[in-house]
Amino acid sequence: MAQIKASKGGRTAMIVFTVVGVLLLAGAIALGIFFAADNNSRVPVQATITEIFGHYDSDGDRSYDVYADFTLNGKEYEHIKLNYWDSGMEEGDVVTVYVDADDPESMGVPKVVQIIIPCALVFFGAAFTLIGALSIAKENKKYRGERAAKAAGTPIECIVTSVMPDTSYTVNGRFVNNLLECTPKDGNLMATFVSRPFSAHQIVQLFSTITVYVDRQNNYYVDLSTLTPPEPDSLPPQAQEIQELNTSQNTDK
Repeated sequence: MAQIKASKGGRTAMIVFTVVGVLLLAGAIALGIFFAADNNSRVPVQATITEIFGHYDSDGDRSYDVYADFTLNGKEYEHIKLNYWDSGMEEGDVVTVYVDADDPESMGVPKVVQIIIPCALVFFGAAFTLIGALSIAKENKKYRGERAAKAAGTPIECIVTSVMPDTSYTVNGRFVNNLLECTPKDGNLMATFVSRPFSAHQIVQLFSTITVYVDRQNNYYVDLSTLTPPEPDSLPPQAQEIQELNTSQNTDK
């Protein structure tokens, strides 16, 4: 039987979440600095909307072009196209636009957009970073417990009683890893241990034997490398009971 190794697929996803979150937060900061610098080079001007022209874009979606007149430094500028539209605009409305004094027909980004975009990036960036960081911290805590159990724990021979999908991690909607449950061979020890995820392509036979290390703090480590298939006609009492239970359930169906 090929040696089974624990999968790190879920941890990779956590790291990706954290990195994406940090990048979004960095993007929000960079965008905020850009907007602040851009605002310093522009002046606010009161413009009167003179025309709102509706049309369909190349994707068949309805869009609008807004034109306005304004005066800057005593000079009138007419029918200048604004770079935004909102549903509350009407012809004759007076709006504040931000223009470049050296190139008045160049419009700056509207204040509302300057606020919404960085805030949205901060929200999603914080959410991604928090989810990823908390998940990694939880995993690291579990890893520390497993390392402690493996280093100083008592080895306990166990029997694999169940193999199930790892529902915490999917790829394209599919479960790619499995988990196994095992219980001690010694019937006097009442416990159930769950392994780390491993590839669903790995075949694990029920009633295989496996070693679990348990320390005094009840940390445990399921050593997947010790997994050994059962010998024919040598199943332990627990295995026979489980086999009989499964047979009974199948008969009832």
